[in-house]
Amino acid sequence: MNQDEREAPSRLYRVFPFLDWLKGYQLETFKDDSIAGITVAVVLIPQAMAYAMLAGMPAVYGLYAAAVTPFIAALWGSLRQLATGPIAIMSLLVLTTLSSMAEPGSQEFIELAFLLAMMVGVLYFLIGIFKMGIVMAFISHSAVKGFTAAAALIIISTQLPHFLGLTVQRHEYVFHTLLEIVKGLPTLHFLTTLIGVIAIVIIYGLKKFRPNFPGALVALILTTCAVFFLDLGESGIAIVGKSPSGLPTPLLPPMDFDTISALIGPAIVIAMVSFAETYSVGKAISSQTKQKVNVDQEFIGQGLANFIGSFFQCYPVSGSFSRTAINYAAGGKTGISSVVSSFAVVIALLFFTPLLTHIPKAALAALVISAVLTLFHPKEVFKLWKMNRHDGIVAISVFVLALATKPDYALLIGIMMSLMFFLWKTMHPRIVRISKDPEYNMFVNADEVNRPSCPQILQLRSDNTIFFANAEYTVDNIIKRMDEQTTPLKFLLLDFYAVGFIDITGIEELQNLHEEVKIRNLRLAFMGVHRPVQEVLISSGFMNEIEPDLFIEVRGEAITILFQQLDHDYCKNECPYALFYECPTVK
Repeated sequence: MNQDEREAPSRLYRVFPFLDWLKGYQLETFKDDSIAGITVAVVLIPQAMAYAMLAGMPAVYGLYAAAVTPFIAALWGSLRQLATGPIAIMSLLVLTTLSSMAEPGSQEFIELAFLLAMMVGVLYFLIGIFKMGIVMAFISHSAVKGFTAAAALIIISTQLPHFLGLTVQRHEYVFHTLLEIVKGLPTLHFLTTLIGVIAIVIIYGLKKFRPNFPGALVALILTTCAVFFLDLGESGIAIVGKSPSGLPTPLLPPMDFDTISALIGPAIVIAMVSFAETYSVGKAISSQTKQKVNVDQEFIGQGLANFIGSFFQCYPVSGSFSRTAINYAAGGKTGISSVVSSFAVVIALLFFTPLLTHIPKAALAALVISAVLTLFHPKEVFKLWKMNRHDGIVAISVFVLALATKPDYALLIGIMMSLMFFLWKTMHPRIVRISKDPEYNMFVNADEVNRPSCPQILQLRSDNTIFFANAEYTVDNIIKRMDEQTTPLKFLLLDFYAVGFIDITGIEELQNLHEEVKIRNLRLAFMGVHRPVQEVLISSGFMNEIEPDLFIEVRGEAITILFQQLDHDYCKNECPYALFYECPTVK
């Protein structure tokens, strides 16, 4: 077998990754996947309709997205239990992004949603193909937590008019919407509110007493039956209305250059937010199943789902935390469970769309509200404040800004704040004074535990890499440390165990430090220099400026070598400490 023949299966698996895990697929596994897929579909169908309404689109478009995207993402993604489809936060971002460009529910709005899905899909696909999944590292969890908590409140505010039967003017900012709702409370529709409350009670009641029972589906069925048999639609209760039956027909999204230019920014934000959730879901499930998360492959899977879905009247989708958890708990083993879910939605579209006509919008609003309340965890935001002030500032800022401005702007600001805090930390590394604690026989942070240093050896450690942004700060602080010493120093010993990288600016600053050390009649020594740093020191010529025996690998050896060259008369007559093993030999 030649090399091309050996590499052919590998290339095939890269193009069709599902062929790899379909090898040896057994009937028993299919049974487990079928049960899990149907279980997920029972939740997916009502959620997809509700989230489409949240996105400002007719409910049937949620079913289109639920029929097309789950199986594509499952077959081309890396996580076998990940359930893709409409989610609350993505739907909210679609609404807030497009409502300024077209009236929600209008044909123009719907077509823009398809275009947005295509753009998100292309962005995902390119990131995956060019293996740039590392970009996820720039989305801080603190920014996502603050955004998610605020998004939950914004979503609830968009659903309250449906829940209460109010007609309010749509606003771009949540506080204006809430003010309109408060003003309209005297005109709320009692029967609509009653339907919504009943749906909430059913959902939470079943969740408490029968956690694995599809409470949302039961609530929709019972409230729909009530509306239909009691003819409550004639009493003013808003219903979904007639939906076109059958599968979505292929449709090319509008390709207007100006529109695409206007949507590039929002598409990037939506892609970041949705994949942050997908990635979080994937990490949570992979920790249980021990699967390896291939971020780039997951980008490809989500990208294909959105891109292909956009040609079948789907708006942007992402991985769902709740449905993925249900899929895993129900025994789903492979992506076939998502294929079964998609097939179940297809059956619903082909044969059961007439039954969707009388679903009350208040019940769908109740479903959305009950789902997003699980996202609202203000305690986690304040917990971040206690754990790390910078993370707390980012989370709280994003939370407040998302409520006061557009949520996508708030998330971008939060990501920028996180990066600024990161840069600030790297630009201002700690310079720690190290000394030996003879009581515990170990080297410690002398500043932290208030321990003395050897009067003749100043041992300092930088807690970061040394590069152009922090090199001058690092050296200036080392010099300040030397200025603070009142004892007759002989050596400045730099502990480089935490320094994994140094650039040419760092080398130039070390040369300046070496000159300063020589002016003070001291000697510069290094300890624990890693191989990559050594290579830079050698190639720059700096290594030749330092005495060969003052480049030391091990901390214990460093003290032994330097101790031999100290002023032992000072050690015997004036030094009040006995920090090292060698000290008693000269006392």
